[in-house]
Amino acid sequence: MRSVIVIPARWASTRFPGKPLAPIAGMSLIQRVYERAVQSERAAAVYVATDDDRIEQHVRDFGGNVLRPHGDFQTGTDRIAAALKLSNDDYDVVVNVQGDEPLIDVGNVDELVDLLERNLTEMATMACPLSTEEEFTARDVVKVVIDEQSNALYFSRAPIGSRETALRHIGVYAYRREALETFVSLAQSPLERAESLEQLRALQHGLKIAVLQTPKPHLGVDRPEDVARVESELARLHA
Repeated sequence: MRSVIVIPARWASTRFPGKPLAPIAGMSLIQRVYERAVQSERAAAVYVATDDDRIEQHVRDFGGNVLRPHGDFQTGTDRIAAALKLSNDDYDVVVNVQGDEPLIDVGNVDELVDLLERNLTEMATMACPLSTEEEFTARDVVKVVIDEQSNALYFSRAPIGSRETALRHIGVYAYRREALETFVSLAQSPLERAESLEQLRALQHGLKIAVLQTPKPHLGVDRPEDVARVESELARLHA
């Protein structure tokens, strides 16, 4: 099965406008994510999908592949599906790597592709243990509970299950190509609107999501103050 990684990157972030071009230890955020992604052993190609001239030009300047779908997209997943229609190749598996994950473990990404290939589910994502009671109750930490086959039962911003049974969701997704096309054709579901979590659209419409468990979350950039934390971690890793 041929796989592709697509990184959605938009300019108009509410918490951090222009975030993809924010410098992280001398390199833009989007370039750091891209250079991690191209280390994948499973992906035949990596693309950035953007809505912005500045991001598009920057990606081209550092030698990256970029796709520019036109239109208004409610989610990054919608942008990815539209972008792939502009590519000149067919892929069986599509991986959505968030554009604010400069420390993403590309080995986990490859494991996610492997999981989807050997599993009968339409989608796959990641989760890790919750480390504190505060994480369990925080609304900006998305939780997931799984069944005995490690398929997602439910995602929520509220506490679900218990500290021992809930996992912290990591927002990286792999889709079978046909499942991605089905997903973006579906109307938003009531649970998706209630929780502001698009993966609930998949569950409410009967799509299965396999969950790959990893030891810890990736350190991402949601707000400007996260830059210093990521730079400290890069210095520690000599990256």
